[in-house]
Formats: sequence, C-alpha cells, structure tokens
Amino acid sequence: MTRRYYLLCATSAVVWAVIAYLIAGDFRGSAFWGGLASAPIIGVMAGVIYRPVYRFPLAGRVAMSLLTLYLSAVLFGLAWGITDAIQGSPGGAPRNNIEVVYQTVAATFYGVTATGFVVFLWPLAHLNHWLVGHFAGHHATAGPPSSRSRSLEQENQ
Repeated sequence: MTRRYYLLCATSAVVWAVIAYLIAGDFRGSAFWGGLASAPIIGVMAGVIYRPVYRFPLAGRVAMSLLTLYLSAVLFGLAWGITDAIQGSPGGAPRNNIEVVYQTVAATFYGVTATGFVVFLWPLAHLNHWLVGHFAGHHATAGPPSSRSRSLEQENQ
C-alpha cells in the first residue's frame, strides 16, 4: 500500500505539472523544465506531509490541502529558479543567482495567489489528496484510526 501511495503521489504531480504548464503561459521560459522535471519528487514530498492527515476531520484535511498546495508551488518555483540560475542569462550578462531564485519563487507564489488561481487550485488539491488516498486504500475518517487500520499500518511498515 505504501509503494502504491507514493507512486500515485508522483503520478498526480505529473498532472499538476501539466496544469502549471498551462497556467504559466508566456511566463514559462526555457528554465520551466526544471520545475516540470522535479514534479514527481515534489508530489512525493507533499504526499509524505499529507499522509497522516487522512485521519483528520474534514476541516483539517481541507486546510492541509491548502498548505500542500503552497508548499508544492514554492518547491516548484524553487526548482524553476535554480534551473534558471544555472542556465544563466542570454548573452552571458552577469546577474545575482540567488535573486533569480527568490524572484522565481515569489513569482510562483504570486501566480497562485494574486491571480486568483488559488480559488480553483485549492479544491483541486483537496480532490487530488482524496483521490490519491482513495486509490491507495487510505480511508479519510475523522478521529483516531481503528484498531484494524492501526494493525494494517504496522503491517505495511
């Protein structure tokens, strides 16, 4: 069950990378592939953070889906910015690489929030977590896990 869960997280992250590609439009640039290539790793990281949340009440799961959305967006922007800094500027003009990375992370955060995409992406993130959990065999129930689910978790570890 654990392998399936993380494979589903990585796979769903590829779908998220396609969404980011569509949203970025003209802002993509040649360094955008760094974010796309890192998407499966980012998806697994979000899955690691979200995995214990399946036992939370609905409000907690919804709140954590927002947190994982922003964490994933920031990590995507970080990978994009690092790739941009490594590629350098056209013509080899000097620039401060750390500022390039910060600017890309900030632009990604801004792109999710100020453009209003968060209104669409947050429910999509929650649905994504629900689908991954459903297909991986996690059952989103409020409260502590039952003795049967505790024994299944111990068995899978």
